[in-house]
Amino acid sequence: MPGTVLIRGGHVLRDDRLLRTDVLIEGDTIAAVGDQPEIRGADVLDATDMLVIPGLINAHMHSGENFNPGLYENLPLDVWFVRSHQVTRSEPATAEAIYTRTLLGAALMLRSGTTTAVDFLYEAPAITLETLEPVVQAYRDAGLRATILLGVADLPFADSLPLDGDVARAAANEAPPPTFESIMELAEAAIDRFHEPGGLIGIGLGPSAPQRCSERLLAATIELARRRGVPWQTHVLETKTQAVSSRDWHGESFIEQMGHQGLLGPDTTLVHTVWLSDRDIELMASSGCAAVHCLLSNLRLGDGVARLPAIHNAGVRVALGTDGRGCDETLDMFELAKMTALVHKVRGGDYRNWTRAADVLRMATIEGSAVAGHANLLGRITPGAKADLVLMRPGSLAFVPVNDPVRQLIYGAPSRDVETVIVGGRVVVRRGELVGVDTKWLIDRVKVHAHEALAGTATPEARELERVVSEMYRRIDARELELDAYLNE
Repeated sequence: MPGTVLIRGGHVLRDDRLLRTDVLIEGDTIAAVGDQPEIRGADVLDATDMLVIPGLINAHMHSGENFNPGLYENLPLDVWFVRSHQVTRSEPATAEAIYTRTLLGAALMLRSGTTTAVDFLYEAPAITLETLEPVVQAYRDAGLRATILLGVADLPFADSLPLDGDVARAAANEAPPPTFESIMELAEAAIDRFHEPGGLIGIGLGPSAPQRCSERLLAATIELARRRGVPWQTHVLETKTQAVSSRDWHGESFIEQMGHQGLLGPDTTLVHTVWLSDRDIELMASSGCAAVHCLLSNLRLGDGVARLPAIHNAGVRVALGTDGRGCDETLDMFELAKMTALVHKVRGGDYRNWTRAADVLRMATIEGSAVAGHANLLGRITPGAKADLVLMRPGSLAFVPVNDPVRQLIYGAPSRDVETVIVGGRVVVRRGELVGVDTKWLIDRVKVHAHEALAGTATPEARELERVVSEMYRRIDARELELDAYLNE
């Protein structure tokens, strides 16, 4: 259990300024920021010449992909999904494989300065309390603050795509989705059993996407989330396929449809939001919902580039997410933050309105707090906030000389400069090494279980479904659309 920790004499980043001062932690909370006397029994961390920053928040990732780095390249999302999410798999991985898989991702994130992760958890063929238990245990053992969203859908993957006459054949190759009743029963039970308001482990609802969930499931999950006070997040308009199908099926975008269904609000988080119209952005801003920008995975999967400057300038709250290791191997928020600050400058336009380093730091910290279900208690160094902090190693050349600490942090600091990580007042990384995880043991267990990531990808059923989806992708890619999120010549 956390006790008293005194961070002595660090360069503390507060409100874009550096203060040479102390940070006192009592339990899991920051008690004071300012010069402190000697405190008997405190764990004193000498932070001389160290930069002290808020812990980073990864607002969207998938631990189910932690065994998947390097497996896929040059696959668009529609085809990639068949393999990565194993939609034809009929049996879940073992509890030990799930635990190892989750612990691996937690280790990567902690060592690179992430203190909170929002894990949009898929489990093939369906999440159960038995498959959720090892996920929760892994995060507890690692000491990472985690909000676990139950990634659910009650429609077959094939039904989410414009497959024309091939839909019946393709759907027959899938494992059947869980029923509405079983999903809602699981959600209530998981919240009762694992959710810790304000604690290390949170549970939330993650209906996969509007095209993969019935209107009944979308409405019921957001009602449950609002009633139980837990986060709700869904993937929206990530690809051209989704933009086309929403117009073909409904005559409007999925975001417009969600607005009619009462699904947009301050407690709604929309992930990716790549293929947006001006009207979509207006609806997001006026309803107060949040977005999660996943630049690197969108680039890797060829989704397109979201209109971050327009979304941000409209007043939409934007957090950052790496997505899963199947499309962003590192889970490194420093890497993501730098790329986010850089890529959107190539849009041109008035350079005075380009995305700034300070904007991106806020996305990687403060804006992720509410998305993770912690209101404004994360991502800041102030009394009363949760004690989730990162200390950068002394002598980091990225800060020599110190001209602007925020710019140098975003554009120049590598995650390998993370020295110490504190989550909820507990030191979980010290001198760059994990405190509660035996890295050698973890690597050995990954070697034993990593093959399970491929269990549902090489079957005849999976290959046939992939063929059908590939043909659909080529047809949709040739369609004309009034929107364009691609970078064209």
